Amino acid sequence: MSSRKEAFTVTEVAKPFGRGRGRGLQAGVILHRKFWGDLSLILQEDKASTPLPVAWRFRFGWLLGVVDQVLFVDGLPVEVAELKSYDGFKSYEKVQASLYGLLVMLNFQYRPRVSIIGVNEKLEINNWEDLAVNALESFVRSNVLLKNVSRKT
Repeated sequence: MSSRKEAFTVTEVAKPFGRGRGRGLQAGVILHRKFWGDLSLILQEDKASTPLPVAWRFRFGWLLGVVDQVLFVDGLPVEVAELKSYDGFKSYEKVQASLYGLLVMLNFQYRPRVSIIGVNEKLEINNWEDLAVNALESFVRSNVLLKNVSRKT
């Protein structure tokens, strides 16, 4: 976040696709501060699952966020899971999980499965790359338009 380049969160990029039904961004930030995993387990154990902060610098700036759970098998991130306190996932949740999948893939150069896990439901997102790229394209287009409008006024 302290880079001279602009930084955006996964939540900001996913916002145009709807809203989650959780307790909100602030509650999520507080929750993520409480449950950091032990990243050293990734290489010490055959299987390890942990929350994971991820970021990637694109031309438009940094995209960053904290994945709820990444399952590592033999040191490779095989699954990214977005955890929800509800079921019945819509576009927002799918885009959010897809963006986390993209960030993990870019950082580890390995394509994970991407899923959303609710109270009684697990949804694997098969077309997550398309969802992530479309969300980023839409976000960049809208930000460029907003910057052009603000420069003119």
